Amino acid sequence: MGAQLTISHLREVLELAEGCSNTAITQRLFGTDGTVAKHISDIFAKLRLPPDSDSNRRVLAVPAHLNA
Repeated sequence: MGAQLTISHLREVLELAEGCSNTAITQRLFGTDGTVAKHISDIFAKLRLPPDSDSNRRVLAVPAHLNA
């Protein structure tokens, strides 16, 4: 079974797909900077996207979710 993302996480994945920064996501979704940062960290963990200096997890999150 794939990663279980919440509705909030899915909204944020869509914002990541559009190339939005954390600040832009905060403004568009009416969250706080801390909440958005925590959600994005949770998304990376649920999609098993560890920190990696050779890749951009924000870009990889969308295909990882679609393939989950």
